Amino acid sequence: MTHPRRRGQHFPYIERDTSWMYFNRRILMEAMREDLPLLECFNYLGIYSNNLDEFFRVRVASLRRMVDATTEATEPERRKARETLRSILRLNQEYSEIFEETLEALMRRLAQEHIHFVNEQELSPAQAEEVLDFFIRKINGTTSPIFINSPTFSPERHLRETLYLAVVLWHEATEPEEKHEIALLEVPTKALGRFFRLKDQGDESYLMFLDDVLRYCLPYIFVGTNYARYEAYAFKFTKDAEFEIEQDLRTSVIEKVSRGVKRRKRGETVRVVFDAAMPPDVLKRLSDMAELNFRDTRVGGGRYHNMRDLMTLPDFGRRELRFAPQPPLRPSARCYRESLIKRILQRDLCIHLPYQSFDYILRLLQEAAINPLVTEIRISLYRVAHNSKVIRALTAAALNGKRVTAVIELLARFDEESNIGWSKKMQDSGINVVFGHEKLKIHSKLIYIATKQGNISCIASGNLHEGTAELYTDLMLMTAHEGICADVVRVFDFIERPFLTTKFKELLVAPNELRGKLYQLINREIRLARSGRKGLIRLKLNHIVDERMVQKLYEACQAGVQVELCLRGNCSLVPEVPGYSEGLYINAIISRYLEHTRIYIFGNDGAPRYFVGSTDWMPRNLDKRVEVMTPVYDPDIQRELDLIVEAGLADTSQGYYTREGVVHARREELPPGTEPYNSQQVLYQYYSDRQAKEHE
Repeated sequence: MTHPRRRGQHFPYIERDTSWMYFNRRILMEAMREDLPLLECFNYLGIYSNNLDEFFRVRVASLRRMVDATTEATEPERRKARETLRSILRLNQEYSEIFEETLEALMRRLAQEHIHFVNEQELSPAQAEEVLDFFIRKINGTTSPIFINSPTFSPERHLRETLYLAVVLWHEATEPEEKHEIALLEVPTKALGRFFRLKDQGDESYLMFLDDVLRYCLPYIFVGTNYARYEAYAFKFTKDAEFEIEQDLRTSVIEKVSRGVKRRKRGETVRVVFDAAMPPDVLKRLSDMAELNFRDTRVGGGRYHNMRDLMTLPDFGRRELRFAPQPPLRPSARCYRESLIKRILQRDLCIHLPYQSFDYILRLLQEAAINPLVTEIRISLYRVAHNSKVIRALTAAALNGKRVTAVIELLARFDEESNIGWSKKMQDSGINVVFGHEKLKIHSKLIYIATKQGNISCIASGNLHEGTAELYTDLMLMTAHEGICADVVRVFDFIERPFLTTKFKELLVAPNELRGKLYQLINREIRLARSGRKGLIRLKLNHIVDERMVQKLYEACQAGVQVELCLRGNCSLVPEVPGYSEGLYINAIISRYLEHTRIYIFGNDGAPRYFVGSTDWMPRNLDKRVEVMTPVYDPDIQRELDLIVEAGLADTSQGYYTREGVVHARREELPPGTEPYNSQQVLYQYYSDRQAKEHE
């Protein structure tokens, strides 16, 4: 059990990265539930594994660089990084053991549903023929062994961040253990997927990991080499994903980022996960190849690794093993016959994804592309879909003579190559493409549409991405408010000229003045509470880790302000600490949709102020990125925001909280016979009922 450290400012504070581990623990707890559809539990295990990979690539790598003095850090910062690393690695070891136990339990439950994982030693003769046929048709030629004693072998050039088998080979079946050779065999999951489905036998279905298919096929892969005995052990390296931007004025931003992405592939290894049955000398060879030191992470586990692939586990047509379908609610046919631009010019519209369809946003852009009254479109793009309909609409607008400007964030982590490709395509179609400053990431999600009858702005909490729009909860406010529209134009102008002083009248914009205006809003609630009136702060965010914001919220709690937080990820605040946070309520939701909505509500002495936007309360968002929060003035939308936040705070089905390093599920503390309250189901029903009334 861990306790929050008291920092130099002497207030309870959970380190950002330790808090992230608690967040991922909540996902692991969802995988362990027996009341969820079975394949969804596997999906949560895949999400847990994928999250952990990215966490080590980014956050753990950053901490390690700080500890190793490869960054400009003070000794207190290095000391803090060492403490955080120790906490992370301890929790990682604890959670890894739970992960392995959970995977085994889920596989047993899957077998009870007549779906069986089989390995290379459990195949029937008919199944063995199937596997051999699959090897001949699909595997042969997709992967080839590389011997590590080859004079031209280079781990830096030849080993990628993917799953491998370390194949140990002996020329004679009775050859001494130490007289072996080692070859590395990439598991070609990108080309073939991770799972091979065998033919059903009656009511029983069978599945193999591709790793086991390769194990069975080793004699065919190494044909002609005269090896008599084979053993194969899975492993995967995790590499540092950060890269530095070159300070070369002669090189374009695109070229700098492109080079950085290439260098990332050669990043230092920070973790190896491996089959715990791997012989010690083989593990040592791998560790030496990766130049792992005592600070790097070695995680021994079961036979299978890189379990993000569990997110793609086949469902065998067994829909009852998945969540019941909950399709996004599309606009009515009547809405498709009406001008969406005209509707927004008359009254604000708020779209809540994924309950409501992304079609609303696509419709707006597609109409803007052909509407003769539209003269200009500006848009900021952080991540876009692989085959983006958003960019198709922008391209059509440019070809139809509209002035189109697209702000592209080239440094959207792991989407850099995609964004570079889209930038070039948009430039070729006549779109004016603007790149943010190298030191100021553009994280705001904005659309501005100028028409001859009035202007429209859209401010969103999430990316304009058709794929995530079906998985993430996000809000987009569409408004013709003159002040907001004027400020949105100023934001785009600021992005192109970030060193000019820019003032905003309606919007709260980082890094200019957002932090200061948030302090003002919080301070007003503190003054109200101290004067005997009600102070209220309700926030629905992804993360709160900024130390000054944490301290400010504690100050509000101490003054008697009612502070209620609905979060998903990192939270550095600790509830119910005497003298600091009595009355602070935190509910962290993990559910079928990834909670990504940002809503900010301040009581304001009975005349609440409502905001939506893109920013979490982290130092990078408040001080080092372009972020936008917009006020919401429409009374109906304000009531909707209240409903969303209240539902999240009341969620006892998917809600969690952390106290003294232990993650607690609220459903486990309900009185006997009490039905858990699921906020996402409630909201989906709300939007379904509202749409039904609109269709009447």
